[in-house]
Amino acid sequence: MNSFEKVVAEKEKIVVTAALPYANGTVHIGHLLEYLQADIYTRFLKSLGKDARYICASDMHGTPIQMKAKENNQDPFDFATKYSKEQQADLALFNINFDNFHNTHSKENKELAIHFFKTLKEKDLIYTKVTEQMFDEEAQQFLPDRFIKGTCPKCQTEDQYGDVCESCGAIYEPADLINPRSAITGATPVLKNTTHYYFKLSKFQDQLQSWLSSEENALQPEVKNFVQGWLSSGLKDWCISRDAPYFGFEIPGSEAETGNIKYFYVWLDAPIGYISSTQNYCDTKLKSLTCSWKDYWVNPGSHVQHFIGKDIMYFHLLFWPAMLMAMEIPLPTVTVHGFITVDGKKMSKSRGTFFTAKEFHNLYGGEALRFYYAKHMDRNLTDINLDFHDFAAVTNNVLVANIGNFCYRTLSFISKRFSEEIAIQEFDSDANEFILKVRSEIEKVTASFANQNNKAAINHILKISDMGNAYFQALAPWKQRETEAEGKKLEQSLILMLNLARNLSILIKPILPKFAAKIERSFGPDNVLANDGAGLLWADLSFSWTGLVKPPERLMEKVEITQTKSSAAAVADKSKSSKSKGSGSSSKIDLNSFAADIRVGEIFNVEDHPNADKLFVLHVNFGESIGKRQIVAGLKSAFTKDQLLQKKALFVVNLLPANIRKVESNGMSLVAEESKDRYNLLWVEDFEIGSSAIFEDKTKIVEKLDFKDFIKFEMEIKNEQVVWNDVVLTCAGQEVKVPGVKDGAKIR
Repeated sequence: MNSFEKVVAEKEKIVVTAALPYANGTVHIGHLLEYLQADIYTRFLKSLGKDARYICASDMHGTPIQMKAKENNQDPFDFATKYSKEQQADLALFNINFDNFHNTHSKENKELAIHFFKTLKEKDLIYTKVTEQMFDEEAQQFLPDRFIKGTCPKCQTEDQYGDVCESCGAIYEPADLINPRSAITGATPVLKNTTHYYFKLSKFQDQLQSWLSSEENALQPEVKNFVQGWLSSGLKDWCISRDAPYFGFEIPGSEAETGNIKYFYVWLDAPIGYISSTQNYCDTKLKSLTCSWKDYWVNPGSHVQHFIGKDIMYFHLLFWPAMLMAMEIPLPTVTVHGFITVDGKKMSKSRGTFFTAKEFHNLYGGEALRFYYAKHMDRNLTDINLDFHDFAAVTNNVLVANIGNFCYRTLSFISKRFSEEIAIQEFDSDANEFILKVRSEIEKVTASFANQNNKAAINHILKISDMGNAYFQALAPWKQRETEAEGKKLEQSLILMLNLARNLSILIKPILPKFAAKIERSFGPDNVLANDGAGLLWADLSFSWTGLVKPPERLMEKVEITQTKSSAAAVADKSKSSKSKGSGSSSKIDLNSFAADIRVGEIFNVEDHPNADKLFVLHVNFGESIGKRQIVAGLKSAFTKDQLLQKKALFVVNLLPANIRKVESNGMSLVAEESKDRYNLLWVEDFEIGSSAIFEDKTKIVEKLDFKDFIKFEMEIKNEQVVWNDVVLTCAGQEVKVPGVKDGAKIR
């Protein structure tokens, strides 16, 4: 059993992290790789029943943010917060579901950074030293590493930063640069004395070497070679302070000790942000007086897994482990990934191959890219090339034509054939032999996910789907059976295929949560709401499901690709236009069955609508099965942003997307309206995110509902309950209450 399989087998509390996004820019498709890798791993662990938490935060400190904020005449925190909200919204488009997303300028992070500093100081691991540092005489300030550029002293590559060469990976002091210049003014900096704090990294040479040699670290061979090279060169002590002006935390007592106020270097408090966000999760999400970050980071039954890019290995594999060793905190395992290239080269704006996450999503959606990246993800430190023709082929010929085709046609055929609940039968020897082969592949899928080899997991899932497609085709269920025995054999085989489709939805769920949720809905609300609203999990893998099957939703659209944004946008606009002509709901909608899909959603971000004074743009989390949505709502006259943030309410999630004053809305908030000036959201704080609200025995949800049809379902308040056709709205078996709202108030 390797170290990853041991973690999955033995650890119950698992924190998964991706590198904290620096809050000074927009997320692009290269960034998405890491966040998707961590998201897939966390979803898999949760599917096994683990207490796995995807923890992240915005990295808000440092000179770059300070300088950009100054250029924009903004406070650095406000500037970084704007980007943090934008980044979270863009990541949510790809169903990246964080359990907690905080920021490094928080009170928790300040307290922990100071705790680390004081503890290390007490252990005689921090000292002050007078040193020469680059000083810009025109700007009259000391220059942080990233504000000095020059030629690398090792490989002679020009235009490199003052701390690390992005070409050869060499680490050096700013004074070692050839022909250094200030990135602020362009002037040649001079050396000037200043006093700084240093961490005795050199004392951890042997401990780090021992850790590197251990099998428990689970580092990739290429990564070990990098770290061994750094260790072989000998470790120097690490400067952990910066001079003003600097956006960060002031070091307590620094002015008295050094003569000037000093700030923690961003790379000291940034990784501590992993821990502080865990603490914030305990405080705000669990709201438990007994929960602490130590439950997830220190306790024997816990484990931490980092996913990072190869550009920040030095900090995560030398500085951070040394600090954790000094603080007597168990070391995380670290998985390092390569970069994303487009057509074998770096993304290029001039070639039209640079896509922000939002741009890519607007063109092709989120699930296809999740599948494509996952199909190339293993633990090799190689770049993943996004070839657009390959992306189209994988989406159309593998995702849509293989697994999508099998699940859709199986569910479609069986839902038409069986109008009553399916009763399980004993399978014959042929069926049992088929089941044994599938279970063998399921074991391989599980092992592949556990070892973070998503590429292998997909290959085994596709093999199962291939087996299903071949079985279904050979079965030819559309042909008439002549005898009762043949008819019974057919029914048994269809039940086998039905259970296979259900199992495939579970296996593919870590990679394609929305795709899987659509399949789940065909098996009824008991499956969607199973496991406290999480839906189907690994423990639900079986061939014994019985019940009534509903017709499936359309699982996945094919994509039509060109290689530049301008031409791709034209294709997407044409595609959206053609879809909109025939995608409206049927005018023959059955008004005796309630067709709207009402869900509990938590509002995690509220923005002003850019083109409408009375509208908010809400970002709402609906949990695993649906993900996060952007919803435009006319709530500004009744609520402030703070009154909406972190609140749970009811929303309709199956309405056709609407463009409201040039902002797309994918759902609708529900309000109880007593008059034009008096209305309330349907608050549901006691229900789980993603839970369905239904009118018992009357709800028959359609895939897509036109707003014109939705308003035909006239709901109102009676005795503080939501009522339609004399049936009361319930959620998780309990009546939905709207306290203080008068009878007769309409639900809009």
